[in-house]
Amino acid sequence: NKKSIVFIFGPTASGKTDLALNLVKEFPVELISVDSVMVYKDCDIGSAKPDKKLLIKYPHHLINVLSPNEVFTVGDFYSLSKNIIKEVHKKNKLPIFVGGSMMYFKSLYKGMHDLPKRDQRYRNKLKKLKCSNEEYFLFKKLKEIDPNYAKNLNKNDEVRIVRALEVHENSGIKMSEIILRDSENSLSKKYNVEQFCILHDRCILHKRIKDRLDKIVEYGLLDEAKNLLKSYKIDLDHPLRKSINYRQAFDFLEKKYNYDTFYETALFATRQLAKRQITWIRSWDEFTEINSDEYELLHNRIKKLISAL
Repeated sequence: NKKSIVFIFGPTASGKTDLALNLVKEFPVELISVDSVMVYKDCDIGSAKPDKKLLIKYPHHLINVLSPNEVFTVGDFYSLSKNIIKEVHKKNKLPIFVGGSMMYFKSLYKGMHDLPKRDQRYRNKLKKLKCSNEEYFLFKKLKEIDPNYAKNLNKNDEVRIVRALEVHENSGIKMSEIILRDSENSLSKKYNVEQFCILHDRCILHKRIKDRLDKIVEYGLLDEAKNLLKSYKIDLDHPLRKSINYRQAFDFLEKKYNYDTFYETALFATRQLAKRQITWIRSWDEFTEINSDEYELLHNRIKKLISAL
């Protein structure tokens, strides 16, 4: 008797958005974006966000909800998503989560504990410690505090290293202990979660990535990045500074390399992201693999879920 929700995920540029829009045209569903960049206003071209006309015709939850002056976390995504699911079910519709931020999907499926909020004062302290000490100082600090969590991190993964230190500082709890705890907030316990994944042959995916990057650059990625730097305070530790396309565009605008290097670096980074996403997906819980050209299986499953609402 559990109510249903749907996950549609896949590597970047695999065609998730087009697939989701086709479902909205046919079924009583609402789309929830699972993307760490589309959530920001004015980050349109670099995130490959659906254009404004499409968003008016086919609204998405969690797109354009935050100013780039602010920081959106996986905890924010988790909290907002739980409320959206309830709202959509009240309308007798099916919530469909669509995107490629696998950490966000994991937070929903596995559940999350209530973690301390971002502590900018402590983060500034860590930044000073990093600058005044030896290389990988923060990673070594985390290794002393929480070796079990540190052993699964890349020592260059500053985002997760800082967050783990911050959580421990403000709660006294190790991140490894948090992960080990079972959470009653897991969506997999509360709902019937139907999961679908779009996967392509590597050569096809690489071509799709290149074609999309060409389009993003042609549509004005560099101008958009320039306007973001001009209009907002985007600190060096802001997630946008690390997001693909924007990171490379900011570096080019700040004259860290030339145009050709900007393009090749963005292309390489996107392919590496796709590779990491696929690795994560291969270790994921049960899902149905679908080809973006063969929608019949997905449509039949959605139709069955709708009939059970």
